[in-house]
Amino acid sequence: MLLFLYFLAAIFLAYFAKSKGRNPALWFCAGVLLTPLGGSIALMLADRTGWFRF
Repeated sequence: MLLFLYFLAAIFLAYFAKSKGRNPALWFCAGVLLTPLGGSIALMLADRTGWFRF
């Protein structure tokens, strides 16, 4: 399910890139590569800053 959401986010990114006149294939590839990496970095930063400590 999570993999599907990653690809769905990349598809939406490519759609918006196309609507702005940019190369959708490039943005789709960037979205597939950066979405999991960006999510991992965001979770790591949230954990280090104390957002998950109750």
